[in-house]
Formats: sequence, structure tokens, C-alpha cells
Amino acid sequence: MSCNCEQSRYLELHQSAVVADMHCDGVLKIKKGLDYSIRNSDDHMDIPRLKEGGTDLQVFACWVATDTPPEECRPKIDELIDSLESMVRQNPDDIAICLTADQADSIIGQGQIAAFLGIENGVAIAEDLGNLEHYYDRGIRYMTLTHTASSDWCISSADTAPAFNGLTDFGRAVVWKMNELGMIIDVSHASVAAVEQVLKYSKAPVIASHSCVHALCPHDRNLSDHQIKAIAAKGGVIGINYFNGYISSRWNHVLDSLYETRRAEIDSLDEYFYGNDSLRRAALKPIWDDIKAKLDTIEVTVGDVVDHIDYIVKLVGADYVGLGSDWDGVFVMPIGLDDCTMVPNITKELVARGYTEEDIRKILGGNFMRVFREVCGSA
Repeated sequence: MSCNCEQSRYLELHQSAVVADMHCDGVLKIKKGLDYSIRNSDDHMDIPRLKEGGTDLQVFACWVATDTPPEECRPKIDELIDSLESMVRQNPDDIAICLTADQADSIIGQGQIAAFLGIENGVAIAEDLGNLEHYYDRGIRYMTLTHTASSDWCISSADTAPAFNGLTDFGRAVVWKMNELGMIIDVSHASVAAVEQVLKYSKAPVIASHSCVHALCPHDRNLSDHQIKAIAAKGGVIGINYFNGYISSRWNHVLDSLYETRRAEIDSLDEYFYGNDSLRRAALKPIWDDIKAKLDTIEVTVGDVVDHIDYIVKLVGADYVGLGSDWDGVFVMPIGLDDCTMVPNITKELVARGYTEEDIRKILGGNFMRVFREVCGSA
């Protein structure tokens, strides 16, 4: 009987809370033709599954590769925004785009999903602040400054030989322009120096939309205690990424070891099929299937995800952590978070660990909504 009561408690809490996911790559699937109106068996998300999992606000990140020629960046991002807008128009009863937190509240109150538009990778602006204004006018409300390779103005966390220290003068101008526009600055993927400078120069709270805790999993994508404290001191929020490689140190170590054993084969196939992605993926599939099969023996669970939430709460409090799934942006998720229908398992785990209802509501979405409202306004 007690088990049923506990289950009822966490489900009721999850359903009544505002659940905001700070990062996904679903728009790339939409652009390729995925029908979001029906329940799909592949990938991580669609409208029926988002509703089943209780997601109220979903950030859709429009991604562009760092090596994209500058003249192609704006057309590529516009095409992704067009694809997302088309999907929303086709599903008017289920989803709508929000430009402010008040709009998000209204959309959610009508039983719809609030779609928040973001950009992942600052190369999208092609070193032109006018493009930043253009994207804002199109509805973009956050931008991740960099990605897995450095740009000409922001150093990536993956860069082991940075050409400059964090941000250039133009990078600082981007920070100030985003403050002026009312666009949230996202430091996921940014180097230690870049994060430090963003926090120094930004007048508004910043987010790390899909990052984890370096002390629990020492990956360059994860945040040190010092960075977590600094983001919290600025009033920001960190969205915990669900990817096994950022959650579990052991899993990540095994992946690195397996990759190294197959590196020569992978590099050879990458080179041989350069320029033909479909053939390259087909040739690499047996290798990655073998690697994934071996990785399946390393158990990573929703509890490991909540360990990262726990760590931040114990370090700086419950006001500075949220959810940043990375749905459809990574290739494996923990047991109990196979797709977006399983987000209630996070709430279940938080309840089991004795979190208060107030703190759970903050973690699930309240903290992000606070930053959304403060940075982007309420009009």
C-alpha cells in the first residue's frame, strides 16, 4: 500500500509541476522529415511522448557545425527555424512557440507544450552581430556560444591548444549584445577561460544548458565546483545532461578504451568515405554496434543522473540546477531514461531521496523559468 501511495505522490507532483528541458537536438530530426505528430519508435522524442512524459517546455536547439562556411550559417539556421515553425503550425492544438516566460505559462496553461527556440554554436552568427539580432527577431532566446571545436571568437572545452584566452574582443561584444537583446547566454561546451569571462562580463544570469559535474565524471564538458559556484552566484542554472558519457566516469573510461582499440579502423573509414555521410555511417555501423554492445555491460541508471543533481544541490542549493536532457543529440541514455516518456523517473528518484516538493518543482523547471523570465522579460 505504501508503495502505491509513494507512486501516486511522485506522479501527481510531476504532473502538476512545470517540467522544462533546457536542451534537445530534435529540430535536426524534424528537418529530416520526422513526423512529430505521431509516436515514433526511433529517436528520443515526439509530441505524444513529450506529453506522456509530462514535459511542459522543451528547448529546441538549432545546431550548426563549426566548420560551416560563414555565408552558409544564417541560411542553415533559418532553415532549421523554418522546419520547427512548420511542425508547430501542423500541430496547433499540441505545441506553440514561446518568446517570454509569460507566454510559456499561458501555453502550458492551455495544455500545450511550450517550444523554446535556441541556437547551439555561436558560429551561427558568422561574426556579425546583425545576425544575432536577426535570430532574436525570429524567436531565438538562447545561444550556446561554442561547440566541440573552437570558433574564431570563443574557445571550446574540447580545445587542448587554444589560440587565445577564452573570448576575443568580438566574443565579449557578443556577450554584451545578448544582454542588450534579452537573450540567454549558454556556456555548455565553453572552455574554463571562456566561462570565466562570460560570467565576468555578462550583466545577466547565464546557463549551462546541458552539462554535468566534473567531480563525479571528469570530462571536459562537465563543470568544476568553482564554475558551479560562479554560475550560481550569477543567478544562473545548470541543466543536467543525461548522456552516459557525461554522467558515469566508468562508462566514459570504457568508451575511450574501446574507441582507442578501433581508432585506426574508424579513422580509415572516415577518410575513405569523406564527403559521403550515408556510406560512411553504413561502413562504421558494425564497429559502433560492437562498441555499444560492450558498453551495455556498464550499468548507468537514472539514479546516476540524480547524483549529479544531488551534488549541485549540496554544493550551492536547489535554486541552480535543472534538466538538460540532450535528447536526440547523444547515442545512449541511462537505464530508466530511454526516451522522454521516462522523465517522471527523475521525480520519483528525487521523492525517494527526500527532496521537498518545493525543491523538486524548482529542479524540474522552476529554476529555468526564473532565468527565462529575468533575462528575456515578461511582456
